[in-house]
Parts: sequence; C-alpha cells; structure tokens
Amino acid sequence: MLPLSFRSVLAGLAAAVCTVAYAADPGKAATVQILDWQAPVPKAWVRQQPANTMRLVQLQAPGKSAGDNAEVIVFYFGIGGGSVQANVDRWVSQFSTPDGKPVKPVVNKFKVSGMQVTSVELNGTYARGVGMGPQGAGLPNHTLLAQVVETAKGNLTFHLWGPKATVASHRAGFEAMVKGLKPGGT
Repeated sequence: MLPLSFRSVLAGLAAAVCTVAYAADPGKAATVQILDWQAPVPKAWVRQQPANTMRLVQLQAPGKSAGDNAEVIVFYFGIGGGSVQANVDRWVSQFSTPDGKPVKPVVNKFKVSGMQVTSVELNGTYARGVGMGPQGAGLPNHTLLAQVVETAKGNLTFHLWGPKATVASHRAGFEAMVKGLKPGGT
C-alpha cells in the first residue's frame, strides 16, 4: 500500500471539515466551518471548489461585472507554511506601484477568540503567486487584504483579493468573517 502524501491528507481533511451552511432566512449570513472553528460569511459570497489543496475554503465575492469579482480564500498548512513575517514579506514582494516601486503594507494586530491576528493590506499592481517576487504579469489597481490567525494547530490565513473597488465593497464582510471566528462545529 502506498503512503499518502501530506497534501493528500490535508485535501481529504479540508473536504471533510469545510462546509458552508446557509441560514434558512435569506436575510442572514451563512456560516463556514473551518477545521474546529466557524465563521460568518455574507450571503452574497458564492462557494467554489478550492482550486488546489492549499485552500481550505474558496468563495467568490461578486463585483459589478463578472470580470470584477474578488476571491475569498482560507489557507491552512498545519504547523508550517512560514512565519507571519515571511508571508507578509512575500505578499509585499508581489505588489508594486504603477512605476514599479515597492508598496508599503498597512499592518495591524488584534485578537480574535484569544488568538493573535495579523492584518495586512496591500494596494497596487499585484503579480500573485506562490513564491517570492512577482509571478507573471501584474494586475493593476488590485488589493489584497490578508489576515493571519495564529492557532495552536497552525496559522489560518484569510485572503480577500481582487479589483480595488470590489475588495472595498466586501471589506466589512471579510473583517466580520475573521472577527466572527469562534470555536464550534466538527
């Protein structure tokens, strides 16, 4: 019998514990189950199949038109995935101003359910990728809101990214998702 890879185990775990449950009342928010926690999400966000095994949750935050949609993603790597600062440095390396200069992040810290959260905002041309530095052609006028929740089981990393106007219109829902994170569920 072949041993399972770590990513295969994580993918199976993600499929088992990440659900989006919509309230019976259409005026209420949905709840997303993230490992041992639950978080509220706006009812306008659409659940999507995660694009890869690094994503526990993937949702679409609609823009004014199909090309203006933003993504909401929750990443989990267990005990690993780099330090908070290493991730902030990587995200910063993927952004630039229109004239190619570095972008300065806005970083804040707060607590949610007793856990430390580091919040990062970046605006500019975004060349999103997995590693350091730009990955391909950048997308101008984009925003990344990232919030890293430091749990005892490893960091949960929340991203809302996309066109600046779309991200701005979903900012309150994203912040409520992270600030509403609480133990519960599976």
